[in-house]
Amino acid sequence: MTLATPIHQLPLIEISLVTSIICLHLVRSILNKAHGLIAGLFFVTIASLVLLAPFAAIGAPWNLPFAAYIRGVTGDLSILSLLLILFTWSGWSAFRIASATPILIAVIAILFYPFALGLTFFDPYAWGYHSSVFAGTVLLIAAIYFFAKHSWEALMLSIAVIAWSIHWHESNNLWDYLLDPFLAAWAIGLSIRWVIWGRPKQNDLDGWGIDASLMARRKRGRMFG
Repeated sequence: MTLATPIHQLPLIEISLVTSIICLHLVRSILNKAHGLIAGLFFVTIASLVLLAPFAAIGAPWNLPFAAYIRGVTGDLSILSLLLILFTWSGWSAFRIASATPILIAVIAILFYPFALGLTFFDPYAWGYHSSVFAGTVLLIAAIYFFAKHSWEALMLSIAVIAWSIHWHESNNLWDYLLDPFLAAWAIGLSIRWVIWGRPKQNDLDGWGIDASLMARRKRGRMFG
């Protein structure tokens, strides 16, 4: 096995972990039960191994691991999406994002995608190609977050710039490390929810959820609050 082999497998490992965590949340929502740290880690580990398993080697009719087919549909997620799903969804208070963060991402996405899709002659996507000015701007925003005592956002942005600089993913564009359609949809939806119903309180968190289950909040008469 060469060094290139595990590096080329990193996108599949990423998508398998993300898919496993999302499945964990779906199971939790359906069963209306919280999962402890050990149970959650066990579920994610087993699910990830299944998604990465080379079933073709034992005669399965498909040639690639399940994770490869999922990646074919979703593509590589941004570094921000990966970190948000892997850590913020853990429910740990250290990874709790600021209320302004989803709104900021939503505003950027709403402004970015119409231009990037060619609806005008202005193309901000081009900034992401080897632009030290754009990378410096992102790091400046990270510094602002840091001095505003939101170190988690500062760390996420810094890791995204570092990942872009070392070509962690196939893309050479910094935008692809910062934003993706799934992150944009999540930020827009969450921003609308927080603006209308308010943000869930920190004591609504559990070990593996970003807030209390829908069933529990429905019983309290608070579907989104």
